[in-house]
Amino acid sequence: MGNNTKKNVIWNMIGTTANAFNSLFFMIIVTRINGLKDSGIFTLAFSLACLFCFIGNYEGRFFQVTDVKQDFSNKEYIVHRISSCILMMVTVLIYCLIMKYDAYKMSVTFALCFMKCCEVFSDVFYGVLQKNDNLELVGKSLFFKSIASILVFVVLDMVTKNLLLSCVGLDLIWLVVLFLYDIPKTKNLIQKEEKISLTNIIKLYKDGFFSFSILFLAVYLVNAQKYALDGIVAESLQAIFGIVLMPATIISLACQYLLQPILNTIANLYALGQKKEFNILIFKSALLVLVFGLVCIIGAYLLGIPVLNILYGVNISDYKLCLILIILGAIFYSLSTLVSAALTTIRHTFVQFIVYSVTSLFALFVSKLFIINFSLIGASLAYLLCMFIQFLLYLLIYIYIMRKQDFKEA
Repeated sequence: MGNNTKKNVIWNMIGTTANAFNSLFFMIIVTRINGLKDSGIFTLAFSLACLFCFIGNYEGRFFQVTDVKQDFSNKEYIVHRISSCILMMVTVLIYCLIMKYDAYKMSVTFALCFMKCCEVFSDVFYGVLQKNDNLELVGKSLFFKSIASILVFVVLDMVTKNLLLSCVGLDLIWLVVLFLYDIPKTKNLIQKEEKISLTNIIKLYKDGFFSFSILFLAVYLVNAQKYALDGIVAESLQAIFGIVLMPATIISLACQYLLQPILNTIANLYALGQKKEFNILIFKSALLVLVFGLVCIIGAYLLGIPVLNILYGVNISDYKLCLILIILGAIFYSLSTLVSAALTTIRHTFVQFIVYSVTSLFALFVSKLFIINFSLIGASLAYLLCMFIQFLLYLLIYIYIMRKQDFKEA
């Protein structure tokens, strides 16, 4: 591995990890300083920001970076991203009005969504940097933003005890780094003679639709119960559910780290037509996830609640069953991610759109029903059931495709 490649990998891992764990630190800070009511507003607003940012991100950096034939210019990607970011913020405003949020809740939601809007706008410049083998700069940008965001958020919240002001502070951090670091570092890599075609910008929306839909529905699915709780339970209960749901996010991220090293091997086995070895590797990886999951369940049963109580400074001892159900759900979700990677490798993506659509519709109707009848236990049960159904659908489709498909003809 070359020196530049090592720097790219290391800095990208540092940056993406720091950015992924930001929400955990924000949640701890808000719960400890502002209390459960503000924490409930924050956890819902942040989840909405994570969902709506996929409208801003739309086709995503992967689509941009893999455009090796240069069907679209850098400037077209940037203009497209400007339009999708505007669409994102308009959607946020309409959603807040439909949900009849009060001024404070709407402002916090809008501020956090704007931060995510800045994040996805930066991402189009990250795509340019990555295509030019400068992933190290992307990692550094994310790392600096993450550290600065936590520091500014902590200081502002401790001094003012004002959640909205602290969220606006996050917006300023992302804007400053965007204009003083991300754009200047990318400027020299964009040619002045590059054209901008309206037809191509519209084509980007068409070509990226299924990628966008799958990512959007994936984020909706893992947060469906949070959205369903909105307006049904008090903000304090929303906060408690956010706390017990947080370990699921960490487990999913940890499983991604476990699976990341095997992705190239999976691709190579498919390219070589080694179907049996391909299936064995997927089976072994699934066992690895299950063993890791078992360790997590035992750890959650013995230590989960005491650790969360210490971290967040609240007593959630009554919600141990909720935590166990959610961790079980997170294991099924991680198994689904593994099967999804296998299906993507053998170029079966449309069927995944169907899986996510069916599971999301199921979550939409079942979550509210369970919550109305069983409150947070209902939300946790709905989460587990949705993740199990998603995994079951993925597994059945994988078995069917593997019986039909000959790798040598792929």
